[in-house]
Amino acid sequence: MSAIYRVFSKEIREGVTHHFLFKIDRGKSLRDSYTEYEQSIRDLKTWGTSKGYTFRSITALAYHQLVEILKHHHFHETVHIGGNDYYRWAKNPLEHPLATKDQGYRWVDCTTDISTLETKHVANMLMKVNDYAVNNFMQLMRRRISILERPLVTARGDGKSYIYANFNPKYAQYAVTILRTYYNFCMTYKWGGNRVTPAQSLGITEKVFSMKDIIYFK
Repeated sequence: MSAIYRVFSKEIREGVTHHFLFKIDRGKSLRDSYTEYEQSIRDLKTWGTSKGYTFRSITALAYHQLVEILKHHHFHETVHIGGNDYYRWAKNPLEHPLATKDQGYRWVDCTTDISTLETKHVANMLMKVNDYAVNNFMQLMRRRISILERPLVTARGDGKSYIYANFNPKYAQYAVTILRTYYNFCMTYKWGGNRVTPAQSLGITEKVFSMKDIIYFK
């Protein structure tokens, strides 16, 4: 959060960039998560019928329910300081009406001021909040950095093998920093019909960097 607020300080002050939090209960099993997913669909269908919606799209029903919830739910609160009113993050997450198959129910929150945005616009943004990009990087990190790889099950199946576990937190941090830099500025993926890096898609840079650009950066 600190890094995001530093990099996008101007955009956040101008109200054109917003920071959302995505929270899940990682203690749930996949079976429990799928059960919650099925229950959320049933609840959305029941809610849609009671509201008179005739379309069958679960995603559309979740969007409309978010619009209704946001009429009464607030991510920020007003505080009075020195005779002036200020908006402050209330740390009041909202339970998303549509659970996912692998994570179950999830909670979303917004740390930046969205009081000037229309409710429908906020609901549309909340529908897109997820942790897929973070999970993708974590999986890539485990595959590319052997010392962070999960333990392997032994051939007999009665224990775990830590053959790659020459773990040293100091050098692990170095390796993660190098990989994160390469991932954000050098490694491209398909986005909008073009091959771009995460830094390009966020508007931080306008080009794909090479390893030489990073190593000899001045």
